[in-house]
Amino acid sequence: MNKKSCGLYIHIPFCRKKCNYCDFYSVEYKENFVNLFLIALEEEIVQFLNNSDFNYMISTLYIGGGTPSVLNIKQIKTLFKILTNCFDLSYLKEATVELNPESIDEEKISLIKESFDYTNLRLSLGVQSFDNNILKILGRCHTVDDVYKTIEILKRLGIKNYNFDLIFGSPTQQVKDVEYDVLQTISCSPTHVSCYALTIEEGTQFFMAGVEIDPDLQAEMYELIVELLQKNMYNRYEISNFAKKGYECLHNLNYWRYKEYISFGPSSVMFFNKYRIKNVSSIEEYVNKRFFYEKELIDENTALKERVMLALRTEEGIELTQEVLERYEYQIKKLVNERKLVKEVNRIKIAPEYKFLSNQVIVEFI
Repeated sequence: MNKKSCGLYIHIPFCRKKCNYCDFYSVEYKENFVNLFLIALEEEIVQFLNNSDFNYMISTLYIGGGTPSVLNIKQIKTLFKILTNCFDLSYLKEATVELNPESIDEEKISLIKESFDYTNLRLSLGVQSFDNNILKILGRCHTVDDVYKTIEILKRLGIKNYNFDLIFGSPTQQVKDVEYDVLQTISCSPTHVSCYALTIEEGTQFFMAGVEIDPDLQAEMYELIVELLQKNMYNRYEISNFAKKGYECLHNLNYWRYKEYISFGPSSVMFFNKYRIKNVSSIEEYVNKRFFYEKELIDENTALKERVMLALRTEEGIELTQEVLERYEYQIKKLVNERKLVKEVNRIKIAPEYKFLSNQVIVEFI
């Protein structure tokens, strides 16, 4: 009997400092605290493996944060040792590591490359903008020069599979600024580009400062982004994600296809054995090995709703199975008539002109 496959996510909750828009769980990097975190991380993984019936192949690995690249060389080696000791990674089809330009250097990238030479290594670089003023407004620690220096390191090391994260709709940013960001991105030849509209989340510096966004301006920016990237052979395979052919992020596709995944680290969330399980969002509790899990059983109705909502974010959409039609026939007919959904043979997907307004379509399935 073949084993099922799943993804593995590791949350590294440390940054140089918190960006003004960020609502992910993270704390300031302190060397001793990170060492305690790594001890706790190994303990959490061991406890999970000892107390569950986990018998899956790990097909994708994603190390995110926070800022994984803020760890020092010794800590990165310890992290990789924990993962290789605890898991059989011989089935990996893809390993992704998030990097920030200000906290990465050739030694760290070389170590990451050597550790994953046997698999499809992806690096994901938090660029956000090619305008130093915008970077300052966002609260980023790096400059544009740091981005170019990182790209030079990747070229020297022969690393070609890397993603750029970009943010659009930042305060003071205009359409011409976004055009510049995208053209500079294309000139750097990443295999993948993720473009996210700025959102103002409660508890962030932007929220507390009363920053507001202009949805109409963001929509105009998004249309330009799509046009420029698609002209340059970046296929939009999900609302915010574009890739050269064959370079789609397999780990994130697992999420959108509603596949199982396991996750470790404070505030991490896993989807396993019909449960969604969230870990404690406190580094203080975590390093003391108090892993408090919130468990939610995902029933069949909830699972179908979530599967449809996630699939509609993708270009492949969702298959019109009997189960989908029995539950959502009215909504599908209505949205197709309104030309918000496109029906192709036995699949539906969001119409191109409604991609940026996808939440207005997806909400119909809640």
